Amino acid sequence: MLKKGAFASENNTIHQEIINQPILEENSVLPETVVFPTRTSASKHPRASVIPQEFNEDVIKNPPPLNHTSTNNSNTSNSSINNSLSTSNNTNNDNSNIVSNENIAEEEEEIGIIDHSALLSEIAKEFIGSIPLMKQVKDSIEYTDCFTGADAVSTIAAVIGTKNRKLAYAIGRSLASQSLFHDVLYTNDFVDSQENIYQLQTHKNIPYNRDSNQNELPSGVFVAISSCYSLTCTEDSPCYSYTCPRRKAYNLKSSLKDSKPNLSQDTGDDNAWSTTVDKNVLEKVDDHERKRQEVIYEFIQSEKEYVDDLLSVIKLIKRPLLEGVVPKIDAKFVNIVFSNIEEIFSANAPFSSRLQCMQQQNSIIDRLGDITLEYVKNFTCYIRYGEIQPLAKEVLQYQRNASSSLESFLKEMQSKKEFRRLPLESFLARPTTRLGRYPILIKDILKHTKEDHPDQKSLTYTMEIIQNILKQVNEKAGKTTNKIKLDQWARSLDQSTLEKVEDILILKTTSNQRDFIREGSLLMKREGSTPQEVDVVFLDNAFVITRKRVNTIEIIKKPIPVQLILLKDNEEQDKINNQNLKFNEKRYSFSIQHKGVRTYTFMTKVYSEKKSWVETISERLKQIQTNSIELFNIFSCHLKINSAVVVKDDIMIFANENGLYTNVGNALTMILPLQRITNIDIMPDAGLLFVLIDKEVIPYSIDALLKGDLVGNSKKPRKLCSGISFMKIGFCDGHHLLCAVKTANTNSTVRSYEPNQPLIEAISNKTINKKVSTIDVLIPHKQFYIPAEAKSIQFLKRDLCIGCNKGFEVVNINTLTTQSLFDTHDPAYEWIIKAEYNPIKLIKTIKGDFIVCYNKVGFFLDKNGNPSRGNNRIFWMNPATSFAYIAPYILAIGNEYIEVWDENNVDNVKQIIYGQNIRLFTSYTGDAVYIVSGSDMNVISRIILSRKRMP
Repeated sequence: MLKKGAFASENNTIHQEIINQPILEENSVLPETVVFPTRTSASKHPRASVIPQEFNEDVIKNPPPLNHTSTNNSNTSNSSINNSLSTSNNTNNDNSNIVSNENIAEEEEEIGIIDHSALLSEIAKEFIGSIPLMKQVKDSIEYTDCFTGADAVSTIAAVIGTKNRKLAYAIGRSLASQSLFHDVLYTNDFVDSQENIYQLQTHKNIPYNRDSNQNELPSGVFVAISSCYSLTCTEDSPCYSYTCPRRKAYNLKSSLKDSKPNLSQDTGDDNAWSTTVDKNVLEKVDDHERKRQEVIYEFIQSEKEYVDDLLSVIKLIKRPLLEGVVPKIDAKFVNIVFSNIEEIFSANAPFSSRLQCMQQQNSIIDRLGDITLEYVKNFTCYIRYGEIQPLAKEVLQYQRNASSSLESFLKEMQSKKEFRRLPLESFLARPTTRLGRYPILIKDILKHTKEDHPDQKSLTYTMEIIQNILKQVNEKAGKTTNKIKLDQWARSLDQSTLEKVEDILILKTTSNQRDFIREGSLLMKREGSTPQEVDVVFLDNAFVITRKRVNTIEIIKKPIPVQLILLKDNEEQDKINNQNLKFNEKRYSFSIQHKGVRTYTFMTKVYSEKKSWVETISERLKQIQTNSIELFNIFSCHLKINSAVVVKDDIMIFANENGLYTNVGNALTMILPLQRITNIDIMPDAGLLFVLIDKEVIPYSIDALLKGDLVGNSKKPRKLCSGISFMKIGFCDGHHLLCAVKTANTNSTVRSYEPNQPLIEAISNKTINKKVSTIDVLIPHKQFYIPAEAKSIQFLKRDLCIGCNKGFEVVNINTLTTQSLFDTHDPAYEWIIKAEYNPIKLIKTIKGDFIVCYNKVGFFLDKNGNPSRGNNRIFWMNPATSFAYIAPYILAIGNEYIEVWDENNVDNVKQIIYGQNIRLFTSYTGDAVYIVSGSDMNVISRIILSRKRMP
């Protein structure tokens, strides 16, 4: 966490790699205030301070004006940037910039008694968890995690359980007055409108911690919804007390005014082009040209005001901070917060000066496009500013909370006429909002410009350049905002146990591809008990269910990968459930099924929030529905298959509890009756099939089996070895080997056999006439001992890799020396040792390194046992039982599905292939994997990993 006066800190946990960006702490404490207090509320809430009754009446009956923004007019010419930075002459003119085309409907319902806490902190808490946060666009600038004024009023109404929008709006104003949320431009008051958009206050963007200090939320009592202690007081007949809350509610219906935002920007007659030119000039132009000149005048004047604002920020705030006017505020802070604002000033000041000069020299401006086109090419500096602005906003808010000296300095500057009582945040947002304003003004100019006028082409091109810059600004800012939110959230996650750390690592929050899509508080249904309040986070790769604790966020359920989500909107069921319920009792729900695990049902009071969740999740699920890898069922049979091998092409030999079968001629035919077969494998060069039965390894001739020569043979064959737990065939150091493993609890013995090549060649050339036993075709190769229980064997170029309960042991096939695959005492591998994962397979990739596959995780090592691809880890979605690799794909095969991963991008699983009782069997085809699956394990399928193998 950041300390006061700093912007970065060391992460002292053992899992430092989870997050690598600065995080901003939530330390601000709002002053305690009370809205409309009464003797009753004060007695119930002793911490409340009492505000004079006259203030209460004034607020509810005569709310302050909704619009109080102003513009800045300056007579200073910016012909020289350096000179401009040393002088400034500003005056103030108040103008409204609230725009709304939403007519707020009258609510006929009376206020009545609200069955909800009147504490603003409680309302705020539920509001934060319920308000749908969406991406909104205003003047071509994208703002994340926003909501409209209308959405805020609807949410508050749902939270307190009323249909009265006037009452909800009044509460919303109380919350906004204590800075729970703000207009995205920091210029407008709270309005019940779809046109105005708002954001939660910066330090509130981190999800609210229910166990944290309540002072972080707005405080106070909203008397209009509180209860009265008088027994004679009723809703229709309030009691004698002047401060009775029911009397307040009774009066509120008729006294509260609807919000009526100004529908246009009132620039005033003294700020119009027509007031600056002679009357004879006006007589020469028609109405169409007059409107064009008015918009051009607005363009020029607003550009001057914008440049003056930049100058004020640089001269009065940025440079004094750099000079040390505020203790402990260093250059790093200034560079983050103000970014390249001086570079933007340098691009816009000459532009504004040129426009001013043209305006002074010409009463009627004929062409504007050539000048704008000349200067907008320098506006690429806005991209860098827009990219860092989300971080600048977070850092500024954090430091304002941490440094009283900085807060005092900024408040002092805010009172100066240059800043028109607007906060610094409003001026820091001006560059991006001004960039978004250009296309609007240019479109208005083009609207009143003749089609054959040169400006049609030049201004259109200007607008295209600006819109391209805007697109890049939105993309860069979106990535920065996403990174900040993701880092803040990830750093707060509980890492107290290894299992919790594993859940965090599964999410891969440090990936550049990770997207923090949505978060919110919901009620989760529980069997036989009241719903549990949870905080859910939807990432691009997982749906995460959490619960906030003191200073931490705990993941309470296994993260649900998006590929394993099945979404259900319970629209119809909700209608039935809500049919006879009161407004404040209604719930709206949706369900998420974690395939193969369980189903979770989530509820909310606000219908729009439920709808937003369903739409967001549905959209993400559509994006991942790509099936580039195909599965083809070869055939099904009536037998339960225990093991199988591919002989060639699609000719296979199967083993089940009754014997061996083959599919020659597309018909399943028994080729050898045997009982209790555990496993089978083949050695093609020797022409042998090996059967593990009752812990004995018995070789058979493949040709004899396929010809059916052994079907009626009742003679028991000779065994190769006995007491064997498992066997594996492969190629190592120029030898085809059969390794038979005999295991005990604490040790294992491995015997290897290889083909008797001279004998095989003699048989092939028919140089010997006697009948040769299959046992004679193999000769002993090596035998060695492992002081651990072996579970798997992989064949490397010159070594054998034994997977055992201690990890992976590497055995040199010639010297039989043994060493661990990696240093088990190295702290870098402490996590894998402590986790006690089951080692399954070591795979060599086409890049020359290795994929180390455990049942729950995989990672990459080089030939020396060091990480080969950074610290990349692949956490399988489900514990895997086997693995296959055909470059660049890694297949993690579990019981219910197969995960297909691309080794070149392990941030997200590429595809999921579903099935039942899936088992992998050996494939020598090079570009396909064969599996057995089905409820009865009787379906043979081929997974295509190369187009040339497709039917």
